[in-house]
Amino acid sequence: MLIHEMPMDVYRNAEGVSASDLKNMQRSPAYARLRPSVKSDALEWGTAVHTAVLEPETLTNRYRIDPMSPKGGYPAGWRNSNDYKTQRGQLLAEPGVLGLMTAVEFDALERIAENVATNEIGAKLHDLAGTRESSLFVTDSEFNTRRKCRPDWLIPSARMIVDVKTAQDWRPQAFARACYRYGYHMTAAYYIDTFALDWTVEVEHYVFLVVASDAPHEVAAYTLDRDSVEQGRSDYRKALAEWTRCKASDAWPCGLAKIEEIRIPEFGINYHNEMEDAF
Repeated sequence: MLIHEMPMDVYRNAEGVSASDLKNMQRSPAYARLRPSVKSDALEWGTAVHTAVLEPETLTNRYRIDPMSPKGGYPAGWRNSNDYKTQRGQLLAEPGVLGLMTAVEFDALERIAENVATNEIGAKLHDLAGTRESSLFVTDSEFNTRRKCRPDWLIPSARMIVDVKTAQDWRPQAFARACYRYGYHMTAAYYIDTFALDWTVEVEHYVFLVVASDAPHEVAAYTLDRDSVEQGRSDYRKALAEWTRCKASDAWPCGLAKIEEIRIPEFGINYHNEMEDAF
């Protein structure tokens, strides 16, 4: 079932296994069971970038400039003052406002929106009709569980999901490493397979629309090759099988149950050289 305009907090609390749950399983089942969702500056910035990329026309409605000191800027102690807290509270109380940005941050968001709009791929994607942040819930009979996913940008006419990402390094090799490090390949495979269970919308393509975190905020678009998607599929299926077992037994392991031998990084092992030098 595909649901449009479901609030994010409702989606997060709804029953269903998400790609994030399965990526968290790689740390430990206990960690995944917690479903951690901790607010951070990076997370809030990522949300703002999503707005700039997906719905740039809403930027001025959703964000306000963080109140500055009468003397200009944000000197020490200003954000702890009553004047600042009063102004901040008034701005956040305005209907539809999601957060506050400094003038520099707001300029960066506008630059990102402009870069995506003028990027050849970004412009083509914006020309295609699609839905932003729809929520999909399906029953997985193989694993006897309920799946859920929430694509940033679903474009049915192109059979495509677009996943907006920020990156410290937007270049191909660096972002490929980020895909492995953060499990983006698992997310891609999980979303493709979850939509395959629904039959409402067919998805064949999973595209990452990447924006560099710092100026000049370069824009790039990537897809994963077949091996990368298959590895993501293998990884998420193992995690989903373990999630299912943990849920059935209501036992969520937290750490290791045996002593394991480990090895420090190879560059740290140099006693052989020291012994040779002694002779």
